[in-house]
Amino acid sequence: MKFTLKSYQSEAVDDVLKTLERARDEYRSKGTNSSVALSATTGAGKTVMAAAVIESLFWGSDKFGTEPDPGAVVIWFSDDPSLNEQTKDRLRQASEKFTYDQLVTIKPPFSRSKLEPGKVYFLNTQRLSKTSLLTRGASVDDEGAFETMSSGATPDLQGWTIWQTIGNTIDDPDLTVYMILDEAHRGFGTRKNADKPTLVRRLVNGGDGHAAMPIVWGISATIGDFKTAMEDAHADESRRAF
Repeated sequence: MKFTLKSYQSEAVDDVLKTLERARDEYRSKGTNSSVALSATTGAGKTVMAAAVIESLFWGSDKFGTEPDPGAVVIWFSDDPSLNEQTKDRLRQASEKFTYDQLVTIKPPFSRSKLEPGKVYFLNTQRLSKTSLLTRGASVDDEGAFETMSSGATPDLQGWTIWQTIGNTIDDPDLTVYMILDEAHRGFGTRKNADKPTLVRRLVNGGDGHAAMPIVWGISATIGDFKTAMEDAHADESRRAF
């Protein structure tokens, strides 16, 4: 890390790493999907803390006593593409270890059968919409939510839809997908619309032959926001909350 973590940041990073390790062990040994929350108010340095966590996942850390996870794949999701680009810049500013090819914005054409370990992939809601070149060929309802993620023609210049790419990555026993929901309380909709699946619900819960996200790490203003989001995603019954 280029920055020295403040004491509260170090404590938070240590807690998250220990929790992610438990979540990973649960997933690999029992197939249990999990959710992990980090509450970080504005100005608390959430990106710096996230950089420290991801560094430790990829390369291990003597400071936090963690071993690297050689199968770690990180998907950083938000509903704002400009926010994702800002996050990429901040991750590079915070860590001297991240190279440009390790921080990947998913955009067409993106012809990959699987995501690669040791990389952070940035994805946003627009890239999952029914008009996106990444999803062309998947069936959607009139609300823009995917009814199926496996049928239909593949997108132009691509061998796989983004849903197939993510599904193949999750299905690989040598890989573990960590999905970061940036400002996690956004993107799920409200309880009154809970019967209308959203793109984010599909991403978290899977469906139509695709597995759910193994580990969802929510970074939000309050833990309550993230818990509410997971409840609205109907993930509370099938996912263990750490």
